[in-house]
Amino acid sequence: MDWNALSAIGTAVSAAVILIGGTVAVYQLREARRAAQFDATQRMVDRMLDPVFIRALHFVMDDLSSRMEDAEYRSELEKSRGWDVDPARHPELVVLARLEEIGIYLRHRLLFGDALLDFNAEMILQSWERLRDVVNLMRTSHRNPGVWSNTEFLYEQATLVRRSRRI
Repeated sequence: MDWNALSAIGTAVSAAVILIGGTVAVYQLREARRAAQFDATQRMVDRMLDPVFIRALHFVMDDLSSRMEDAEYRSELEKSRGWDVDPARHPELVVLARLEEIGIYLRHRLLFGDALLDFNAEMILQSWERLRDVVNLMRTSHRNPGVWSNTEFLYEQATLVRRSRRI
């Protein structure tokens, strides 16, 4: 028996086993990531259907523009940091916070962006269009052009979805 030939065959078999094992491991890692993204996306959709968020969203869509004409209301936004305001008085910040959260997760690819935007793109677009004045006011008063930047990123992604659907 030629030991060199036997050693070469053993090496080839070992290499094949390692290659197959590595391929299976990469596949399992990808599937685990997809499962985590699916779970996170599902949870985020549930958060978008939360009654507190829905009430805040109704406020943004129906009442925010008239409330922004109130000088005292605007002053509260100028002085706030976002988290230090009563959400019952400023429900628009509930919507901004939720959209910011989604934007962060989407930016870092922790969600299935296509699925989430398929579910929420129009709501995101309409919300941002009504919230833009609030965001600009807070950016100016805080001297922080980055405040709510993940919400704006989310808006930009939703805009791409809207454009792709028109073609």
